[in-house]
Amino acid sequence: MKKLWTWGAALIAAATLAACGGSDDDYHGAIAVSESTKRVGIASEALTQSIANDAARDECDAGDCQVVLQFEECGAIAAGSGSSGGWVWGVAAAGSAFDAQTAANNACTAKGGQNCGVIPNLAAQCN
Repeated sequence: MKKLWTWGAALIAAATLAACGGSDDDYHGAIAVSESTKRVGIASEALTQSIANDAARDECDAGDCQVVLQFEECGAIAAGSGSSGGWVWGVAAAGSAFDAQTAANNACTAKGGQNCGVIPNLAAQCN
């Protein structure tokens, strides 16, 4: 009888957790950028948005790193050069890595960037 009660309690706890959104799919991501150094940091699969933001700034590793995108599914950054030779970037979030990168490329182009694309070793990330 005690085993039956234990199994019943475990099933109720699991159902309650699932109903309250306690799944492993609730991750957060962030992208941080340093305008002065052109460094970028991307973090994903963090338990909270605050942790993701801190991790992205740490990865960016410059004094002026600012979080420029927070995402729950996928996030990406693209960079290109401006008409005066400056650095232009764009970020985007989407449901897939491909869609996020495509949207980031388009955001970069919309800001006047030329040859916008993936920054080497910084492909889109998903949670």
